[in-house]
Amino acid sequence: MRAYDEAVRWLMDRPEQVEALRRHAADLERRAARQAGLTDSAPPQLLFDLRGTRAGSVSSAGVIRLNPVLLRENLPAFMTQTLPHEVAHWIVFRWRPRAAPHGPEWRQVMAWLGAPARRCHDFDVARAQVRTLRSHPYFCACRMHAVSAIRHRRMQNGTVYRCRTCEGALRPSADEG
Repeated sequence: MRAYDEAVRWLMDRPEQVEALRRHAADLERRAARQAGLTDSAPPQLLFDLRGTRAGSVSSAGVIRLNPVLLRENLPAFMTQTLPHEVAHWIVFRWRPRAAPHGPEWRQVMAWLGAPARRCHDFDVARAQVRTLRSHPYFCACRMHAVSAIRHRRMQNGTVYRCRTCEGALRPSADEG
């Protein structure tokens, strides 16, 4: 079973943990909204569907997506770093819509929440990484191109891609032929 599926199953088996995360996010949002003078307080919605190496993301609609693999492996840090980080973005979206993503307003909200204003996490992402597609070497008149597996398959079926520099048609290397 893949790490993502294992982590989702782990979360499904722990509804009390999911509820604790939701309560914590709502509490963080209430505290920061009060400091920012926002009266239409709305707790963010949590989804546990983020894949890849990002720990979390938030939309301007207040949907916080969390990476279940990284959450499972770093639960205490998610409570003290990742959730405050994403809630701070949600507050800044509403409080100062034109603010820079990790600018002074965001750092101020992080201070209100008592969390470190760090842009990036330092979690081990080895198990969270999604598979990468193999690249295939193709050539034009001026250089070698690394072509994705999807584009390679299309080229094998007759699609012609051209180099943006020399406008020559890409052709497979002798090994790919």
